[in-house]
Amino acid sequence: MKWKKKGFELTSLYRYSLFIEVIIVFVLFGILTGGTFLTTRNLSNLMMQGVTCSTIAITMTLVIVSCNADLSAGTALGCIGTIAAVLQVSKGWGTGTSFLAVAISSLFIGIWHAYWIAYKKLPAFIVTLATQLILKGVILLVGNGAAIGPVNDSFGKFGSAYLPDFGIGGSIHFLSLLITLAGCIVYLVLSVRGEKKKIMNGLVTPNWKKKIFSMAAVLAVTFVVSGIFIFYRGFPYAILLLIFFTAVFHFIVNNTMFGRYVFAIGGNAEAAKLSGIHTEKVVMKIYILHSLIVGAASVIYLGRVGQATATAGTSFEFTAITGCVVGGTSILGGRGNVIGAVIGTMLMASLDNGMSLLNMGQSSQYIVKGLVLMLAIAMDVISREKRG
Repeated sequence: MKWKKKGFELTSLYRYSLFIEVIIVFVLFGILTGGTFLTTRNLSNLMMQGVTCSTIAITMTLVIVSCNADLSAGTALGCIGTIAAVLQVSKGWGTGTSFLAVAISSLFIGIWHAYWIAYKKLPAFIVTLATQLILKGVILLVGNGAAIGPVNDSFGKFGSAYLPDFGIGGSIHFLSLLITLAGCIVYLVLSVRGEKKKIMNGLVTPNWKKKIFSMAAVLAVTFVVSGIFIFYRGFPYAILLLIFFTAVFHFIVNNTMFGRYVFAIGGNAEAAKLSGIHTEKVVMKIYILHSLIVGAASVIYLGRVGQATATAGTSFEFTAITGCVVGGTSILGGRGNVIGAVIGTMLMASLDNGMSLLNMGQSSQYIVKGLVLMLAIAMDVISREKRG
């Protein structure tokens, strides 16, 4: 009985570990930086810095849940950004045609991965590592190793511009406040409707006190995070894109047949195949969707920095993978959470930001991030063993 209780406690600790880690990081850096870390200006900049890797983490969750891997996401982002920058700066292409080139490049990379991993059954680790090397060569070939920019203003606004306010709200960004209120209303309506449907179908026992408490907690967190932008310069377009992609893929993962197939493949690919799931087609869709989201992340990143460089996107995939694991995605597959992955990746951005404010050296930052990843993986494996 004692070991069962201990296992239950470890599982519960893992379940709430992300929430605990966020509190520890923000309180610790808030104290060590004398409050600078917690200013609305810094928190807004922090989220802008983390939005690119958080976008990648959305579909990296699907890749990891299905027991696959992608070590080329960061390099793919840099390569797609280089192609877009060259087309705009050297060829004079407009924003619309550049977006089309980004989509086609992303689709090609996704199909390339799907062919070798899904249909030829090559190990995802090796295929994506090989792709990383190939794309590094393409970056040097297309961009000649030089910085290419600046990109068009209409292209750049997706990574750096903020919503207009029209001078209505004074110190409060009125349009961002309206968007927050509208989002909260939509969340409440969908949550109540979803809970009623579950109760009607006998999937859960009625417990409205618990549901109301959880909805209140979500609304409180939403207003705290939104307040960072409402009392600063408003929502950036990049953050709105991140929220949109997160909502779409959260719905896909939790409410569609495709989402259930992804988890089934991650749990036991052979059993999923025997049950009639076309595993090759599902894995193909995962990699194509993932590559398209990486393409969107490249637009956000290129718009924020304004130019493409040979080193753009370096190690972004490892930040996204770490964020997924910290956010509750099992590195062993079969379990994951899109929202948790986004929050986990933003937590990694918070570590970067806080350590930079403390003027910690690059070597120390690498050590800290490596230890965080190791701790997250250890907790995942231990909790899985205890549940087993």
